[in-house]
Amino acid sequence: MKKENTIYGYLLAIKSMLESPDINSLNMSMNDVHNPGIFSLVIDGAKPGMLTRVFIADTKLKPFQVQLHTHTYPIKLTVINGHVRQIVAKEVAPSAGAIRMSQFAYQSPLNGGAGLEYDREISVMVSDYPLPVGSQIEMSETEFHTMSCSKGSMWVVEEQGFKMEYSKVLGIPFVTDGLYKEPSQFQINDKFQAVLNVVRKLVLDYDLIKQS
Repeated sequence: MKKENTIYGYLLAIKSMLESPDINSLNMSMNDVHNPGIFSLVIDGAKPGMLTRVFIADTKLKPFQVQLHTHTYPIKLTVINGHVRQIVAKEVAPSAGAIRMSQFAYQSPLNGGAGLEYDREISVMVSDYPLPVGSQIEMSETEFHTMSCSKGSMWVVEEQGFKMEYSKVLGIPFVTDGLYKEPSQFQINDKFQAVLNVVRKLVLDYDLIKQS
C-alpha cells in the first residue's frame, strides 16, 4: 500500500507525533473547548493557527450545542473514533425554505480579541452528513460548520495558518465563561494515552491488510 497522500499515511504521521511527544505542545492543551466536556489535546506545533489538535468528546455533543462558525484558518479534519456528523451552512438569497440567522464576528479573548460583536442578518441553507471513522475533510476559513458526536468521539484538526483576523458565528449571543480551562497534567496524560491507543489500533488495522 502506497502511503503518499493517503489516510493511512496521515495516520502514520499522527502516530509518529504521538510516539515522539512534544511536551511544549501538549502543555497547550485545554479542557472544555467550545463546550463543556470537549478536550483539545495539542500534539504538534507551538503557535496558534499552526497547531495539530485532537478533540476528545467526554460527553455526547448534540446538534448546535456548539453554534455554526467559521475558523480564522483553513483546516484538515480527520475522524479517528466514535460517531460524528458534520453540519454545514451556506449563505443564500432570502427565499422560502432559507433560514434567517444573526451573524456575529468573534475574536477570542484568549488571543487578545474583543469577543463577540453583532454583524448582520443572513439567510442560509443548513445540511448535515456523517463523517465515518477514517474519513477526512478540508475546510476553508470562510465555511460555516459545527458538529455533533457520540461520547468518546475523537477527531484530529490540523490548522493551516491564519487567513482572517476574526471568525464568524451564526445564532444567538454566547459567553465563554467557564470554558477554555487549563487541564491538569493527569488529564493531559490520560487523554494522550487514549488517543495513542486509538491511533495505534487504526494503523494496525491498515498494516494487517497492506500486503493484500
